[in-house]
Amino acid sequence: MTRVGRPRNFDRDEAVIKAMHLFWEKGYEPTSLKDLKGCLGNISSASFYAAFGSKQQLFEECLARYMDLNSEWLKSLKDSQSCARDALYQMLSDTIQCQLDSQTPKGCMTVLAGLNCCDENHEIQVVSAQARHAVRLAIIHCVERGVAQQELPADTNVNSFAMVFDSYLKGLSIEIRDGATYEELQSSLRFIMKLWK
Repeated sequence: MTRVGRPRNFDRDEAVIKAMHLFWEKGYEPTSLKDLKGCLGNISSASFYAAFGSKQQLFEECLARYMDLNSEWLKSLKDSQSCARDALYQMLSDTIQCQLDSQTPKGCMTVLAGLNCCDENHEIQVVSAQARHAVRLAIIHCVERGVAQQELPADTNVNSFAMVFDSYLKGLSIEIRDGATYEELQSSLRFIMKLWK
């Protein structure tokens, strides 16, 4: 029987994107090595480990790629030249569009892919939490800018205010997986932005 190895035209960057979509759609633990090898062109186990090291290492690379692809939105939250409220609104609006995109899995990878892992996969939960924390920090910086620019009262509890919007952001993934429409989500966004008058 001929052994299936890595295809000669194996594109590693393309493979990482495919694996990212699979982890994003199914989650870390439900995604098996067989699933990964299949989506990468039925490469052999030896080729998989040679290319990516391990399933965990591939997940971490996919998560880093996901964060890189979404980094511009986080940068916009720190743009001192723009109104902080507008920056937050735009980031959330863009997130809704992205998470509904028919070309990618629904929802957010950092929210959906690395939760509820068994003890042996604790590190997956840790790196996923770190990615989510990076988003929370970006929102905190935006709220701090809003206070500094007097868009918000000086006595605003920055961490609590940011947590409200970050919790909304995380909740979008569940709502979208459950079938919420673009119109419903945009309506909810306009509603929550009333907190930032």
